[in-house]
Amino acid sequence: MMKAMSISLGPLLVAPALLWFEVMDKEPALAQRAVLYGILSVMGWLLSRKRWWLGLLVLPVVAVFAWADVGELHDPFVGPAIIREAGLLHVLVWYALMLAGISIPVLAAAIMRPRKSL
Repeated sequence: MMKAMSISLGPLLVAPALLWFEVMDKEPALAQRAVLYGILSVMGWLLSRKRWWLGLLVLPVVAVFAWADVGELHDPFVGPAIIREAGLLHVLVWYALMLAGISIPVLAAAIMRPRKSL
């Protein structure tokens, strides 16, 4: 006797829904980026307190991560997909985190730098 084959409709219904999230499931979460740039900013600030120029040593590391992030955002296929899936606010916060990662060590070094009196 032949057994009746049952067709599961679950994968047929779920697969198109998964195609909506083509990019953001492969991207790190915004909280991960906040932790990354936050740790680098605090490290730059703390190093600037020791010697003003030490805080600038974190900038190459920040630059590498920011360069990779900007490369993803400016990609002609990935960039619009990120905006479509995560929204414009996500992208703006992402840029703000990169800006903070660069500006906090630079400002800390500028503030801690000894001034020559006239």
